[in-house]
Amino acid sequence: MSRQTINFWVLFIISIIISAILISVFVKALKVILMVLLILALAPIVYLVLRLIIPGQKTVDEDDKLGKRH
Repeated sequence: MSRQTINFWVLFIISIIISAILISVFVKALKVILMVLLILALAPIVYLVLRLIIPGQKTVDEDDKLGKRH
C-alpha cells in the first residue's frame, strides 16, 4: 500500500467517526428541544385538569364582605 492510500483510509475513518459524533449530538439536541416543546404544550392542559380536579379556595366577593359587616 502506498502512503497516499493509507492517508486516504485514515482520513476516511476519522471523517466517519466525526460525522457519527456530530449526528449523535444533533439527535440529543433535537430530543431536548422536542421535550421542551412538549412540556410547554402540555403544561396548560395539565394545569386546567388539575384545577378542575382539585378545588381551590373560594374568593370572597365584595357583596359577601358587605353582608358580613351588617
